[in-house]
Amino acid sequence: MLDLSKKNSSIIKGIVIMMMVFYHLFNGSHMHLHTPLLYIGRVPMATWLAAVCWPVSFFLVLSGYGLASKQEQGGISTVRQISRVLRIYMHYWVVLAIFLPIGMVMMPDVYPGGIKELVANVLAWNTTYNAEMWFLLPYSVLSVFSLYIIRGIERLGNLASLVITTVIYAGTSFLISRCGHFLFTHIWAYQPLLCIHLLQAFTMGVVLRRTSLPLSRPYPQWGIVGAIIILVLATCIKRYSFSYLVYVPLLVILLAHVRWPGWMRAVLTELGNKSMPIWMIHTWLAYYLFQPQVYSLKYAPLIFIAVMIACYLISIPVMWIAGRLYNLLPLKK
Repeated sequence: MLDLSKKNSSIIKGIVIMMMVFYHLFNGSHMHLHTPLLYIGRVPMATWLAAVCWPVSFFLVLSGYGLASKQEQGGISTVRQISRVLRIYMHYWVVLAIFLPIGMVMMPDVYPGGIKELVANVLAWNTTYNAEMWFLLPYSVLSVFSLYIIRGIERLGNLASLVITTVIYAGTSFLISRCGHFLFTHIWAYQPLLCIHLLQAFTMGVVLRRTSLPLSRPYPQWGIVGAIIILVLATCIKRYSFSYLVYVPLLVILLAHVRWPGWMRAVLTELGNKSMPIWMIHTWLAYYLFQPQVYSLKYAPLIFIAVMIACYLISIPVMWIAGRLYNLLPLKK
């Protein structure tokens, strides 16, 4: 059973943000931009490993778990969630303020585009500047309405909630796969569909919290590590879109029971605490502005380490500036 502390949640977020960076660096469409050291068949090993990275689902499960825990401890409110979303957007706007001017100098024919495109990106309604930020607005909507979602799960029950949201996930997955061109060019239809599509992972996190129990005794570490390895390998081999329904919650449960060495716990916690700005920064570096420089490092370990270090260093002033600006707003009080 899962009994996830705030510290463990930060550690898992640190792992998940590394998954996100790794996936965006070495997924299938970018597999030929680096020089592979190892192959599995004709596919670079890094691309195989990228198949186990489901960062959006992990973040949603952790968010659902955390908000359900807050609701149990004293309740959450819509006003507080709006304030929380505003803090997230503050980080997003600071990152835009840093990278958009660089883009305007390096690619004046691309950035900033027309005024409508600029406004759409500032609101994250249509993230054409940094497409991997598509997750921001749907996540914000789920966060704002989380109180009502959690209450709905309480009334329906755990099993019924999972069944209903899984059916919805299957239906929206089918629509996105069959009507992708229409949806991508009609954002007014795509954004609401994404909110419904992501509801299943959020619900899974809430249900994990509602069914969590403290452990009577710790599990042996060799068994947990072995189970993680088997789960990761199985997901690499059988890469189905619905495998996340089992893979994500199981891996969260297993990672929560790992006893990390002190130095590793410190590193993962630090990355977890800065996961939000790292998420917003990394593809500006790896895709849009500095892709030739990033992949000139050739080898996957060097590329990954360099991007993680750069994102971490940039995230420090981003968080400092965003925090100062957020403290000036009356809404947060």
